[in-house]
Amino acid sequence: MGVRLKILQLRSSAGLFGADRVVLALNGALDDAGIDSGLLCINNYRMQEQALHQAATDRRQDAALLPCRRRIDLATIARLAGELRRRGTDIVHVHDYKSAFYAWLATRGQAVRCVATMHGQVDGTRSLRLYNRIELALLRHFDALVAVSARQVEALGKAGVPGQRIHLIDNAIEWPSPSPLRTAEIRRELGLDHGQFVFAAVARFSPEKNLGLLVDAFAAVAEDKPDSRLLLVGDGPDASGLRQQVHALGLERHVHFTGLRDDMEHVYPLFDCLVLPSLTEGMPLVVLEAMAHAIPVIASDVGEIPRLLAQTEHGQLIPPADRDALVAAMRNALLRRGQRDARARRHVETHHSPAAMAVRHAALYRSLTESVDEPQAA
Repeated sequence: MGVRLKILQLRSSAGLFGADRVVLALNGALDDAGIDSGLLCINNYRMQEQALHQAATDRRQDAALLPCRRRIDLATIARLAGELRRRGTDIVHVHDYKSAFYAWLATRGQAVRCVATMHGQVDGTRSLRLYNRIELALLRHFDALVAVSARQVEALGKAGVPGQRIHLIDNAIEWPSPSPLRTAEIRRELGLDHGQFVFAAVARFSPEKNLGLLVDAFAAVAEDKPDSRLLLVGDGPDASGLRQQVHALGLERHVHFTGLRDDMEHVYPLFDCLVLPSLTEGMPLVVLEAMAHAIPVIASDVGEIPRLLAQTEHGQLIPPADRDALVAAMRNALLRRGQRDARARRHVETHHSPAAMAVRHAALYRSLTESVDEPQAA
């Protein structure tokens, strides 16, 4: 075996969400693909804890913190540049706009290639739209961009990124090992009865997830099926508004807010149907996770969701922001109670394993370092 490449994954994280779990899976699987990979988590000045770093440490991965004491911290650039030299890094792989900014500056003058994964941009505020524009301007100078959906590939091409630098690599999930005993405990904790049909959403509570539409649609479904329940798993800026909406609709007995959970492999078996009414997505992990548990899915026709649900028996696509279509799909799911999606489970097991994702990334990394071209100049 030749010299193993040294890759540094760089991530500025606000929790342990979908993109963070992809980074964890990739960092953990690259060793078997012949790559030395470490994770550097930007420790932002407002963060009380670093969930991604803790999760990586719990998995005994190579993980460290990079202090960042203000919005733009020049010392962080110097620290990152020093860390790249200390590790003998061949490639820095960034996973968000802040990481892209610091990596681009820290690699000036170093023979370090830069790769970025587009996990999915949101543009709900003026600040986010500005950050997205800055990120795209920076990424035009990166050696390779990893997209997680065909629509991202198309968008990057329209933004002027050369096609040979864009690589479509599917997301992956770690295979679940649920405990029936733990699932039964959680059922009791949440006050769920075995006879109740459980709809669920697992998401960051933010505008692009469009969970208010789900609560509104569930209100109509609950009128016909009073013993149905809705689990909202997660947290975020829309949490207060969602609670107010549930109260205004008189659904407190029917809708359960679980908060963020780190035991989802034991929670998924409670679901009869996963619902994801997002306005925008890349390749959402929650859909892959539901498929791995053979749970039927209702989701918006955005991102890679249509391609995923084409591999299922009971998946239902709805137009984004279409309440009537969502209500109809949820009522249809009620009629199919008890059906599990074995085809979906087989597809995830075959095509979305961390090992498969790592092999594709390893091939990309090697292609960059074997190139005779110099790193792209700014």
